[in-house]
Amino acid sequence: MSDSDRTSRANGNGARPAPFAGITVLDFSHQAAGPWATTLLGDLGANVIKIEKPGRGDAIRYGQGKDTFDIGSLNFWGLNRSKRGITLDFMTDEGRALVLRMVETADVVLENFRPGVMDRHGIGYEALAKINPRLIYCGITAFGAEGPMREKPGMDLILQATGGIMGLTGEGGDRPPVKAAPPVADISTGIYGAYAVAAALYERERSGKGQRIDIAMLDAVVSLLSDVALKVRADNKDFAPFGSGHPDIVPYQAFKARDGYFIVACLTNAFWKRLPAAIGHPEMLDDPRFTGMKDRVINKAALVEILNAIFGTNDVAHWIERIEAADIPTCKVNTVKEVFAMPQAAVNEILVRVKHPTRGEIEILNTPVRLQGSPGAVTRGAPTLGQHTDEVLEEMGVNAATRQRLRDLKVI
Repeated sequence: MSDSDRTSRANGNGARPAPFAGITVLDFSHQAAGPWATTLLGDLGANVIKIEKPGRGDAIRYGQGKDTFDIGSLNFWGLNRSKRGITLDFMTDEGRALVLRMVETADVVLENFRPGVMDRHGIGYEALAKINPRLIYCGITAFGAEGPMREKPGMDLILQATGGIMGLTGEGGDRPPVKAAPPVADISTGIYGAYAVAAALYERERSGKGQRIDIAMLDAVVSLLSDVALKVRADNKDFAPFGSGHPDIVPYQAFKARDGYFIVACLTNAFWKRLPAAIGHPEMLDDPRFTGMKDRVINKAALVEILNAIFGTNDVAHWIERIEAADIPTCKVNTVKEVFAMPQAAVNEILVRVKHPTRGEIEILNTPVRLQGSPGAVTRGAPTLGQHTDEVLEEMGVNAATRQRLRDLKVI
C-alpha cells in the first residue's frame, strides 16, 4: 500500500492528509495497552502493521474457544482497528531477518513484552537503532523497565489494585474493593503511549534522530490520581473509597430515585443554594449543617440520607426535569446500551460501521479525536490473524516462492 493510498483512506473528508499519513508503525504488542496506542496512531493515518506469532496470535482474539466470534474476539476488534495484520515468528532467524528489513524503513516500533524480551531476540532498541537511527522505539511495561518490580507481570486488574485505583473505588466500610469497569490502566497507558510517540515524532523533525520511550502502566495509573495524590502526600493520610461521590464536594454523587439512579453535582455553593427549592424543600437552605461546602462535607451522611429519602418518592425523569430547570448539573446514570441510544451519540458519530470477514458489517467505536483540517478516520476493522501477511511482504519485495518457503517453515 503506497503512502498516497494510506493518505486517501485516512482522509475521509478530502482535507489535508491525516496527521500520521506516511508514518509506518511496527506493532509487536498484545492484549490491550500497546494495541490501544497503535490503534490511536492508526486512526490518525499511520500505516500500522500488527505482528503476531503464527498459529494463535494475540491471546485477546479468543474468548470461549479459538476462532469463536464472542466477547474475546469483540475485545480484539475493539482494540485493534485501523491496522493491518501479519504473522511473523521473530524468534526464528528468518523471522528476525524480516523484522530487521522492515525496521530499515519503519518510523516506530511499539512493544509491551516484559523488559529484555526484545533484546534477547536481537530486536531491542539498541540493535534496531543501529539499523535505523531515526527509529522511535516505544516499550510498554507493567511496572517499569528498571527497578525491583520490573519482571512482575501486569494486567489491568493488577495495575488498578497496585496503583491505588481500587483502594479509592467502591463504597468502603465492610464492602469489598471494586475495580473500575473499563480497563482504565490499559487504556490510559495506551493513550500515553500514543502521546509519547507523537511527541517523539515531532522532536525528530527538529533533531533528525529517533529515541527510546519507556511507558510504565504503573505510572499511567498513578497519574490518574492527580486530583488526590498531592493531598495524600501532604497530609500523609489516605482517602476512604469515594463511592460515586467526592470527599470534598457535597452533594456530588449518585442518588436513588424510585426507578433508578441519577447524579446531582453541586460543584459550588451557588448550585447548592438552588437545589432545595428545586426539589420542593426550601427549608433545607436554612439548616446550619448544610450552609457552606465545609459544613456539608462534615455532615455528608446526614445530608445524603435526607436527599435519598426525598428522591425515593419519585422517578428519575421527574427529578432531572426539576433540577435541570434550576440550572444544576444532573443526569441519569446510563447503561452502555442507553449511551448508544442517545441522540447525541448519533450526532457525535460515536459508532462507525466496518466490514468483518465473516459477519458482514459490524459496528465499532469511532475515533474520539476530531481534527478539522487534517482529519483521521477509522480506516478498517481489526485484521484477522495474518490477513495482510502476503500484502505486506510483497510490498517489501518478498516474492511468492519465498513467502511459501517461509510459510512451510512456520516463520509466517
